[in-house]
Amino acid sequence: MNPEEKNPLQSLRTYQGDIEETLSKNKTSISSIVIMEQKRREQALGEDGLERNSGRRNKFFIIIGGTLLLLGITTVGIVYYMQSQNEIIVVQKTKALLAFGEEKIVPIETQTREKLVSLFDKEKESFKLPVNSILYINIVGEADISAPITLVLSLLAPRMPPSLLRSFEEKYMLGVYSFDTNEFFIILKTSDFATSFAGMLKWEADLQKDIGVLFDIEQNASTTINIFVDRSLKNKDLRILKDSVGNTLLLYSFVDKNTLIITKNETVFGAILPKYLIQKAAL
Repeated sequence: MNPEEKNPLQSLRTYQGDIEETLSKNKTSISSIVIMEQKRREQALGEDGLERNSGRRNKFFIIIGGTLLLLGITTVGIVYYMQSQNEIIVVQKTKALLAFGEEKIVPIETQTREKLVSLFDKEKESFKLPVNSILYINIVGEADISAPITLVLSLLAPRMPPSLLRSFEEKYMLGVYSFDTNEFFIILKTSDFATSFAGMLKWEADLQKDIGVLFDIEQNASTTINIFVDRSLKNKDLRILKDSVGNTLLLYSFVDKNTLIITKNETVFGAILPKYLIQKAAL
């Protein structure tokens, strides 16, 4: 055998031998190695746990952020919807010549004068909003469109002079004002002041017979003499129908060249006028 050839058994080394050699070189004990290995494993586990915790936190913040974003969008949508509804309500409540608190729709088709007056009286008595409120009686014809003023007045006031009837425009308002008692009022628009003014003076002879029932004027007192007198209130000229002892039965006034107001008395007129002026300025 060649002496230079090594015995294969000599090249074999055991794991135990390696450990012993390492311990000898580094002067380290087995217990120290075990402790270091344990620390290494704990450190690896800690880093993995931190990663998992970080992932959980990120997921939590994403969920919270998404929820808040959804809540914000929903809130903005609700606010926008409510504002839109308020705008619709404002438009509806200011479409008449006066701003109003309540609206009642009265169809004029197939109505007789007596039935129409009865409907007005019923709405006046049932109006329950607070003092200084307005009930708008919206008289409608076909397709729920406001009935022509000529149709309304020819039904309510059959004795009105034709020239006066033709002088009024389609913009008008019938309603009830709430005070100590609910009182009826009429607002008419004219494009011909001279004709309307002259026509009202002519109509005075029959005005009580035509619309007196709307203002609670007794119709059976044929011997009672009621007369119109001139007065002024709030810088407006009035024509007031007085009874024999001086009580106001109704009045009318051209508050401007295009607007006629008819109502029960000075108190109601004094309340209606500023409402009309405010609405006019807003349009």
